[in-house]
Amino acid sequence: MSKVLIFGSNGLLGQSLVKKFEADNEVIASSIEKESFLPDFKGTYQPLDLTDRAATRDFIEQLQPDVIINAAAFTDVDGCEEQRELCWDVNVRSVEHIIEGAANLKTVFVHISTDYVFDGLSAPYSENDTPNPQGNYARSKMASENLVRNSELEYQIIRTQILFGTGRRVRFNFVTWVIDQLQKGNPIRVVSDQVGNPTYAPDCSEAIYRLLNKQAYGTFHVSGPDSLSRYDFALKIAKIFELDAGLIERISTEELDQKAPRPYNSTFVIDKLVNYAEWEPHTLDEALKLLREEMQI
Repeated sequence: MSKVLIFGSNGLLGQSLVKKFEADNEVIASSIEKESFLPDFKGTYQPLDLTDRAATRDFIEQLQPDVIINAAAFTDVDGCEEQRELCWDVNVRSVEHIIEGAANLKTVFVHISTDYVFDGLSAPYSENDTPNPQGNYARSKMASENLVRNSELEYQIIRTQILFGTGRRVRFNFVTWVIDQLQKGNPIRVVSDQVGNPTYAPDCSEAIYRLLNKQAYGTFHVSGPDSLSRYDFALKIAKIFELDAGLIERISTEELDQKAPRPYNSTFVIDKLVNYAEWEPHTLDEALKLLREEMQI
């Protein structure tokens, strides 16, 4: 049994990670909120502001975890353009603080990153392709990756994208937003020119769990196997959840006039994940059906 510290434990991926790892590990969960969002969590919960350098270093040094998983991030892509200093504090300086706290420990550091490190012009992307981040969020995540690579720690950089699933008190993701709007009978506008691999949150947690057990270190692309546009994704959600696809309007990214640039096509090659983990993520249809069961819809 290992001592696993999970930062960002109240988020969608964080909650999934806690559920996956607590069965056979000592899990310490941590987020900025005062309490854990998981009512059945039997481990230790500790609120922590990762932008507080001294508090973060002291916490990690006292705890001496075997594994640190950092699922904490400022992921509001447009918000990162407006609040650049906060973006850098949360996405970069916090990672510096974690690395400093673990510097004298034999800790494996798992850091969650993003497809946004690519510009979306040369998909599909493998781990060997050269990033070209566009926008403040993307640059902050690239900077955090570089910090991890340049540290003395054993590490996994887990790039993922379009995470979906359900959790307690988590904000809407693309799937839950589409379901909520269509259930209310509201028309929605969805872009047809942004393409990527939707990723079921429990699959991302499973991948990390398996890669750690294999002692597979380095950078991994972790996503679902199916690449499609957001518009086609919305149509698939409507089909699986038996909702009215006629409410979904196809639009272009240009029509949204978003503050931050998005990669138009960030499709991942996940061969490395499949080979190292000896496992394959669910297809999108399978994952959506599992989610429907989980949501009891």
